[in-house]
Amino acid sequence: MRRIKLLAPVAMAVGLSLTACKDLLIEDPKGFTTTDTFFKTGADLNSATIAIYNALRGLQGQAQWTTPELASDQSRADNREPNAGTYGPDRLNWDASTGLTGGHWTSMYSVITRANLVLANGPGIAASDQVTEAYNIAEAKFMRGYAYFILTKAYDDVPLLLSPEEQANPSPTRTPVEQVHQAAIKDLTEAEAGLPATWPANDGYGIPTVGRVTKGAAQMALADLYLWRSSFLKKNEWQLASDAAKRVIDSGIWGLNDNYLRTFLPSNKGNKEMILALANSGVTTNNRSLFQLFYYPRDWGLDQGQGGGWGLIHPTDWFWNSYLTGDYRRSGGNDYTTPTAYIMGGCGVSGLCATPLGDGPMPYKYKKSDNGRDWTLNDVDTPLYRYAETLLMYAEAQNELGNTAPAVQYLNMVRARARKGTGSEVRAEPHDYGTAGEPMTLLAVREAIYMERAWELAFEAKRWWDLVRRDSLEPGYWQNSLQAHDPNASKSQAIADFKKRWPIPQSQINANPSLTQNTGY
Repeated sequence: MRRIKLLAPVAMAVGLSLTACKDLLIEDPKGFTTTDTFFKTGADLNSATIAIYNALRGLQGQAQWTTPELASDQSRADNREPNAGTYGPDRLNWDASTGLTGGHWTSMYSVITRANLVLANGPGIAASDQVTEAYNIAEAKFMRGYAYFILTKAYDDVPLLLSPEEQANPSPTRTPVEQVHQAAIKDLTEAEAGLPATWPANDGYGIPTVGRVTKGAAQMALADLYLWRSSFLKKNEWQLASDAAKRVIDSGIWGLNDNYLRTFLPSNKGNKEMILALANSGVTTNNRSLFQLFYYPRDWGLDQGQGGGWGLIHPTDWFWNSYLTGDYRRSGGNDYTTPTAYIMGGCGVSGLCATPLGDGPMPYKYKKSDNGRDWTLNDVDTPLYRYAETLLMYAEAQNELGNTAPAVQYLNMVRARARKGTGSEVRAEPHDYGTAGEPMTLLAVREAIYMERAWELAFEAKRWWDLVRRDSLEPGYWQNSLQAHDPNASKSQAIADFKKRWPIPQSQINANPSLTQNTGY
């Protein structure tokens, strides 16, 4: 087994026994062995590929999820939270040693390490199932390309390591972001060509395929990357972003659910809107997220089994008041049974009650099937890409290309679904953009698209990155938005421009002085 001291401070074991569990995709792999003896058969390769998904699960960890959530102007920490390490991101209170911004580094290099092992060993295996073998190679390319994209969004230049041999180098330096992006584009393009449009229920080795990446996921990652490059880096690759998003649309495979909230229910896993999600069965603590702790009210109990959570993440007053009156995505209800987007008060599953909640409404779109009885077993899948975002990506790219009419058309598709409410309602809001005298200028439609992203993708860890990338198109947007919309952002210090980029973890620099630090840290 290869251990990468610098870039993978946690063990990157990839071997696992196929008899360890029935659903390896959502179970942590067991039965680790060494690469020298492991990669012998197609089943070995398939198991090693599944192990990459388990590394990707790091994206739903506390630092990885709550830092971009709380740092944005959309969310704030519960004012009763006493732990500065927990509420710190809400005040942009991080440095290279706090650990609040280092989770992406650790998680994504874990993904890269496992993907590199699959890509280095896979081609030499004479697999009995060549179709699954080809899919495994494409899956690994997707994972590596996606991981490098995530890393550059957070840190800019990062070491580009494309083989186990390169990862064995104890002193790699940071690679310019353009070179990293071109490697990611190559991986994602090849993944798109090699991945299936849809998976059968089980792969060639009888393993359930829930959550496995598809052509649609690769197309979404490419669209996302080109949007980032066009906005944050001002590379003017809007047409490439538009083309990638349109391939998802034209595939006919994906679509919007009539009921927005049903998209997230555990009873509706694998639905047509979820293009890429982290699958959480909630069977054991190895296959769940911590979302109950992040989003369930502490008023319902802080202890396990009481039905509550940390009650950490609330909408800011600005965001709560930004919805159009009657928007289903702002619907609020009382008690744990409510099928609404927010919880306003009432009782938890164990009978602890508070009306209203002690610190305001909380998001309730991630509603567990056990209603919060056990916060260690969350069976809500974590969304990474949804079809609604596809439509908004395409709308954004078209608008920036000067094509206002199709941009508004696709923006309004998302609004039209929201008007359906529970699925068959006919609500007045959100009305179609342009029908109430709204201007059809590039800047006005851009603002409408960004706000639609905020409402539609609320609490999916998207808003921070939108603030950062839009700041390149409209200098000052990031800082002005935080100052105007989130009073906590400037509580502990001035909002410094360098905070748009996260620090390289100090532990990594200590281990490898060849790594340079981002400006300001």
